[in-house]
Amino acid sequence: MDPRVCDLVLSAAAPAAGPAPHVTIVGFPYDTGVQRNGGRVGARLGPAAFLKLLLTKRTGTAINAELDIDLTLVVIVRNQSPHLNPASSLRVGNYGLIDADLPLEEAHKRLEDAVKAILDAGSIPFIVGGGNDQSYPNASALLSHVLEQHPRMSVGVINIDAHLDVRPKTHGTNLVHSGTPFRQLLEDKRFASFSASTPASANASSGPHFVEFAAQGSQCAKSHADFVHENKGSIVWLRDVLARAAAAPSQGGGSVGKVFSETLSRMSGDRLFVSFDLDAVRSADAPGVSCPSPMGLSAKDALDICFESGANPRVALFDVSELNPEIEEYRSARLVAMMFYYFLMGLSVRLKNSTGSKTNSGSKSKL
Repeated sequence: MDPRVCDLVLSAAAPAAGPAPHVTIVGFPYDTGVQRNGGRVGARLGPAAFLKLLLTKRTGTAINAELDIDLTLVVIVRNQSPHLNPASSLRVGNYGLIDADLPLEEAHKRLEDAVKAILDAGSIPFIVGGGNDQSYPNASALLSHVLEQHPRMSVGVINIDAHLDVRPKTHGTNLVHSGTPFRQLLEDKRFASFSASTPASANASSGPHFVEFAAQGSQCAKSHADFVHENKGSIVWLRDVLARAAAAPSQGGGSVGKVFSETLSRMSGDRLFVSFDLDAVRSADAPGVSCPSPMGLSAKDALDICFESGANPRVALFDVSELNPEIEEYRSARLVAMMFYYFLMGLSVRLKNSTGSKTNSGSKSKL
């Protein structure tokens, strides 16, 4: 028996029954925002390329002997069968793709509604785009969910990206695009109000509610960096990420994943949204993006970040943007599929820890 991640994915057409999936995949097949921003189109094909790899036997064994993680034994069930048991396995929902023929603004609203419904049902949305303009509708869905369901809680957002994505809307036409999502977020009064509030949970620190992680100074205008700081955000430049990761473990170093985890621990927000633009990964490892760079994080760094995100109990939402199969399909789509796989492995550790089980308790240290 060799179960794979695809064996854990519930049918998109299956009626809702029983407990909600632990995580639910959503595809956003749009690159209109990239086109408006003057970028190379093709990211609209990203979700389909990701699902093609994920929903076959090509991606991720469900029982990882190297890391001692078993995605089929996340929920403890009495008299566990040696065969795959849906009652004990990590449950992965598949919402499918947002309708692909809508005007972009309508597609954003459809995405926001879908993500909020998934959050309201108690599942973690994992959205694959598509242009990075998807990140504001995703963040807005989390804001609405928290304010309605947990009004005393707050939201934190971390953007893993070579760029800051706080550009103004298009000149003249005043339209959003792939460079505007985090300006929209920082200008959202719901989000801005958190900077003056006290965390409701003991798990949330008094650090920034918004962090730009692994940004590259060669690709970020100073005026945009100033905007982030003026709106009480923090920037952890790629140079600083790599320098801290290269330091001795006794000095807080050891890996980019550890630096990322420590960054999350210093952030404010009872619920966190992790947004990952694939162009944060160097082009040697992820050539199929709308704006590749020879500098950036490695593929292993990306996987470690996804594992840490899945394992963190405050992370409620994750998205991946700018996978562009028109530029390069297989290697880059496979990386995104593996990022999802590592997110699931981290999530399995989170769930085990939350139930007090000692199974898989040492997995995190093996990365």
